[in-house]
Amino acid sequence: MARRTAITAALAFHLDTKVRVRGSVITPVLPMFTLLPTADIANATPPTLTEYMTLPVAQYALVPMPLNSTLSRLPGGSESEFELVVPPVRFLWLEVQPVVEAQVTLEESRVIISSKKCRLLGSPFISKVKLNERFEFFATAELTWNDTYTAGLEGGGAIAPVIIAAESSRGSGDSISAETYIRVDVDTPMPFRAIPKRVIEKTGDTAMRLSMNFIMRSFLHGLATDYARWAKDPAYRTSRSELAKAVGQTVPIVAPDEN
Repeated sequence: MARRTAITAALAFHLDTKVRVRGSVITPVLPMFTLLPTADIANATPPTLTEYMTLPVAQYALVPMPLNSTLSRLPGGSESEFELVVPPVRFLWLEVQPVVEAQVTLEESRVIISSKKCRLLGSPFISKVKLNERFEFFATAELTWNDTYTAGLEGGGAIAPVIIAAESSRGSGDSISAETYIRVDVDTPMPFRAIPKRVIEKTGDTAMRLSMNFIMRSFLHGLATDYARWAKDPAYRTSRSELAKAVGQTVPIVAPDEN
């Protein structure tokens, strides 16, 4: 009922200002045969990047996020529903903090994160002009990966790196990639309506692109770092699985080291 009310309210406005943002990010991942001692690889079947990326989606709530953002399971939602609190975004003189509700879908060789619901926090101006009723929002991120490791040929043969998951056309070696798209249609409130629409759209494009690229780079960096620990440490794999079962688990804020 709340969702239907929000849509009805949005239709009462003139959504003539349109922002469209696309992005592409790729993060290298240490291949499995550099993470474990040779003896461990020869005598066991260590977990691969493909196994990590196809874990139950509830474990995404344990991936470190950049400053001033959190990712948590949506209270009352399913294991595949999450709430992302985005770092504040400045739009001209107004600063807002988006809170996005997202659905995560796991497929054989990709992970799809999609959302049609976003609300804005921050300035009292948001409530004053009913800004949360004046826009429609859609976002999607498609995660794929390049996994070049296999534990060895069948029958105990020598290790032979092979492609065993989705390939990336933007580079070689083990990596995680993200293709993102955001669409926002807005009924511009006063005093912004006095500004030329093309200026507002260009400003919105820039602000969202910078924020989106920062979040995705940091998120993929967090995945790569978490995968390295998960692959090397059996105890961590067990504890991580247990933590993911906690409904509403919130990730500690971690600033990724871009160096």
